[in-house]
Amino acid sequence: MERRWFKGDTHLHTTNSDGSLHQYELIDYCKKAGLEWIIITDHNYNTVEKTYSSDGLTVIQGQELTGENGHVNVWGTKVPFEPPYDLSDIEAYKKITEKSRKDGATVSVNHPFCSNCPFRMDIDAFPMDCVEVWNTVQHSDNNKALAWWVKKLGEGIKLGAVGGSDFHRDYGPAKILASPTTITHAKSSSADDILEALREGRSVVTNSPNSSMIYLTVEGAELGDSIALADGLTGQITATKLHAGFTLRVYNNDKLIYQHKAARYEKQHTAHFGIREKGFVRAEIDYKLTPPLKKLLGFAEKNFLTSRGVTPPETADELFWAFTNPIWIV
Repeated sequence: MERRWFKGDTHLHTTNSDGSLHQYELIDYCKKAGLEWIIITDHNYNTVEKTYSSDGLTVIQGQELTGENGHVNVWGTKVPFEPPYDLSDIEAYKKITEKSRKDGATVSVNHPFCSNCPFRMDIDAFPMDCVEVWNTVQHSDNNKALAWWVKKLGEGIKLGAVGGSDFHRDYGPAKILASPTTITHAKSSSADDILEALREGRSVVTNSPNSSMIYLTVEGAELGDSIALADGLTGQITATKLHAGFTLRVYNNDKLIYQHKAARYEKQHTAHFGIREKGFVRAEIDYKLTPPLKKLLGFAEKNFLTSRGVTPPETADELFWAFTNPIWIV
């Protein structure tokens, strides 16, 4: 079946936990933003009783298990326990998530390296289908999550990477909804097909619904697919909406195999590249922070993205604007 691209947000809150919008206000906001699917994930609360479609927007059932030890999203089915939950240690979390997975749920660990509310358990020992590499508006902690996920890929672990806005409310002119946006390459916009695409790593995560997009293929293989290594194996990359100073990078495992820095705005850039190693191929768009922007980001990270008494992260010199899940080379 031919796949299509569908824009969505994996991590949203309403007034049923600590958000500012009622469920139906949030849904209207998502429609206006151009999203085609969303997952409402209120803290320890099942807002969406059953997945449904609202004028073409797929509203997927979800919940964010929220405790001092970490935050974990459960998508697609109702959590088979009633709150208050025992979230005292990793085994308590696993008791809930593993039963949820047996019932058909997709499990994703949220903002694992967040300076405000990190995952305080052994993340390498926690069974998951996805990981939230990009949480809310871009900041330095997401670089740590990207590095950890890439390390897992290098170990041969097929783990879908997603982004979630973690929307609770907008802050004045700062629009948080769908920043970032997860764009899935799915068979349809049904909940089952969207969740399957997320688990299989058939997604691109980008800054917003109308931001840059990356199309990565290897001789017919698409994101989440596997293709055999052979002499002359060639991939193709197309990136859209590259702003001046943005750098498009393609990696074969940890090796940079293609790079292009936009000298001026480019509506589209296409290139071909050779592949020499088994493992995986992935791509990302990066941008360097100007000194004023880095200072502003450092202020925001210190005052809004770090718990009181916790040392804020060292502000990054470079952040990612978009990234792909991998194509596997076997």
